[in-house]
Amino acid sequence: MAITTQPAAWVTGLLTALMLTSGAAMATPSIEGFLSAEFGMSPDEVRERLADDGIVEVSEKQTADGDLLIDGRLGGDPAAGEPAVETDLRYVFPAGSERLALVVAFHPEVADHAAVKARLMGEYGQPWEEEMADWWLEQLAEGMPATPLGFSAWGGDETQRHRFVRLWRFEDYLTVEYLDSRRLSERE
Repeated sequence: MAITTQPAAWVTGLLTALMLTSGAAMATPSIEGFLSAEFGMSPDEVRERLADDGIVEVSEKQTADGDLLIDGRLGGDPAAGEPAVETDLRYVFPAGSERLALVVAFHPEVADHAAVKARLMGEYGQPWEEEMADWWLEQLAEGMPATPLGFSAWGGDETQRHRFVRLWRFEDYLTVEYLDSRRLSERE
């Protein structure tokens, strides 16, 4: 499966502006990162956590723009009653920064949409208003490399208005983005 991070990069500004004006996520639990990797960690700190999180097949590359990408794969644990579905992961450290800003989880089965959304709702509460999500999808879909079929978003609490979890549904896969928009735009 091809992994891309472009949707996260060019929609961050729009979502940040909307979050600052909407106040829709005031009761949402905090968004700290993905599994034990927290926003703001260095690549070395994230690498140390990958094995404990069950991340395998780890590889790294630098993009032409200077972003550091750490890719891996997370499989379910059938012994623990989890499905054996594998999920591709991408940890993104933007150019000019040594801090984790974005994690993208790629789910290869569109049929998992309801289960993935239910898990996110269990962690972050109800997604933002459906009308707001529909409006964002309409605004964002035009510039996307693939046409999204659905979009749900959760925002951080009142102290984390720059953090989001976004569920994108495409024809052939799902992505869940865990992002800190401040970290995506900062340079050290």
